[in-house]
Amino acid sequence: MKFYPQEIVEITQAEMQKTGKAPFFEGVAIDSRSLKAGQLFVALKGERTDGHLFVKEAIKKGAPGALVSRFEDGEEETYVFRVPDTFLALQRLGRGASQKLSGYKIAITGTVGKTTCKSFFASLLSRRFLVEATPQSFNTVIGVASSIANFKENNDYLIIEAGISKKKEMEELAEIIDPHMVVFTSFGEGHLEGLGSVEEVVEEKIKLVREKTEIIYLNTDQKWSGLVGEKIEGKKIISFGFSPANHIYLKSFSLDPLTWKAKIEIKMGENDFCFFAPFLFPEVAVMLLPAFHLACKLGIGVEEIEGSLRDWQPPQGRGNFFFYQGGIVIDDSYNANPLSSRKSLQFLDSLACHGFETWGVWGDMLELGGVSAEAHREFLRELKKSSLSRTLLVGEEMKRAAEEIAKEEIQEGRFLLFSTSLEVREFLSRYTPRGERWAILFKGSRKLELEKAIPPEWRENHERD
Repeated sequence: MKFYPQEIVEITQAEMQKTGKAPFFEGVAIDSRSLKAGQLFVALKGERTDGHLFVKEAIKKGAPGALVSRFEDGEEETYVFRVPDTFLALQRLGRGASQKLSGYKIAITGTVGKTTCKSFFASLLSRRFLVEATPQSFNTVIGVASSIANFKENNDYLIIEAGISKKKEMEELAEIIDPHMVVFTSFGEGHLEGLGSVEEVVEEKIKLVREKTEIIYLNTDQKWSGLVGEKIEGKKIISFGFSPANHIYLKSFSLDPLTWKAKIEIKMGENDFCFFAPFLFPEVAVMLLPAFHLACKLGIGVEEIEGSLRDWQPPQGRGNFFFYQGGIVIDDSYNANPLSSRKSLQFLDSLACHGFETWGVWGDMLELGGVSAEAHREFLRELKKSSLSRTLLVGEEMKRAAEEIAKEEIQEGRFLLFSTSLEVREFLSRYTPRGERWAILFKGSRKLELEKAIPPEWRENHERD
């Protein structure tokens, strides 16, 4: 997206401290390492570093201008826009960019499944339309504002992920996005440190719905979904999930552990659809439903949809898998909360029914606030009842819960305790499941970087399916 110098002054209320030669800027960059020539560099001050330290580096890499709150003058012929608060200025840029977009904006939020759901919309709609989506998990105010400022103006559909960890964030995101459609993927215990309770999570997330919003896709699998209907009036709500009471629902899901493809049956109104896709979890198929429904309404055929899904890959750390020495290694490590951790445990239990030796590597579920201790105890109770051959627990929260209610399992060696992901990696480099068919799954909150627990030699020497 193009921004002209005077436009930046007007949008951000900046003082043009220095003028340059570029007629316009091609989007924005908030990290000098990933900056592309022609982008405006926005210097943000974070917890660990300050973007102002990298202004000169950004200019050398081709930024024809910088948005700053302070600047040491030099000989560079570049634009310098000065504002009191660069974070606030970036928000304004994102909001201004959003207003320039002509495409239909789909905003996706929820406790789990946001990035996966986003990837389905992008994959299915791109069969017929020009589509752009926010990258990776750029779902914060900073991530959304900078992503939208880099969108092309002529897209038909814009798919935007919105995540929050504290109150008032969703209001800021909603002002930037101003979506035509909102998708609620799920509601559950997540980011409760900053949001209080699940009920408060719902109240905050529904602020994403704006006057412009025409349609809401609502997953009804959790009891809290009923609050949406109570709080929102005058909007068309399309329900989805596992229940036949929904407008569209997952009728059946059957994973073949030989091909690692699932047979999926979907019911939409009076119509039944059946196809195969590389999904491990039925919950992933549920995240497909809103995109499937919209694609069908837009005239995209089921054969086209199945073609889009044939080579679909989960977003990194959200159920990616590879094969190693007769086993399957599942990287579901991107984040964890009680809802998503139970999903992963149920998957492993289902494999055990097919004769697999199953191991689980479970990290702390962070940011749960006052319910954290009980949430970990409850999950440990489920682990005790599970069919897992071995359970590796990582982090202080898991350790405290295990020492309280799983002393026998620890003594037997069925539950092993670790402080860091690197300790797990060292253990797994020496001890690997030895059954003819085995599976190991990694699940934990982002801070633990549980993907580092997977030994590098496993990835390097993995087998092709």
